[in-house]
Amino acid sequence: MWCVYFLVCVLLPICIPVPETAVVLWGTRRIGSLGAFALGVTGSVLGLTIMYSLSSLIVHRIFKGKKERRQLAWLQQLTGRYRVWILGVLLIVPLVSDEVLCAGSAFFKISLPQFLKIGIIAKIISIGMIAFSGFFGSLCGLRRWQMIAVELLLMFLASALLQHFCKKGEANYHERIHTGC
Repeated sequence: MWCVYFLVCVLLPICIPVPETAVVLWGTRRIGSLGAFALGVTGSVLGLTIMYSLSSLIVHRIFKGKKERRQLAWLQQLTGRYRVWILGVLLIVPLVSDEVLCAGSAFFKISLPQFLKIGIIAKIISIGMIAFSGFFGSLCGLRRWQMIAVELLLMFLASALLQHFCKKGEANYHERIHTGC
């Protein structure tokens, strides 16, 4: 069971279209919170590494022309200095699939070591919240479903905050373009 769970965690960011929450909850029931957490983080980070590497190869082939490089520079400027934070939050809050985030990171030329630092921290948080939700819930006097509801609320708030910063950054970018700065 441990090997199957680990393999599924590795394949999640590559090709399995199942929410991470479902996989981690399944693993928690089968092998316990600590095992699901350790194997989940390790497997997910390995899967992120593989998907990032594949995406880097593909992005390199796509962006050989001048026009494509200009468009990439524009997108990098649009996301600005917040792209690392945005990536971290999106790896925790499941708004965008990990496959897209890996491809986007390669596209935005976030280095593999930096991507892995962000990925490790994000997966520790996301998988840890899910795997230990029962334990934390019992400490707070909440049932597992109540704790998961609280975590989903926190993720929703983080998502709203992220969208606010993205819109603010995009508005600032458009303002600089129109004023000629």
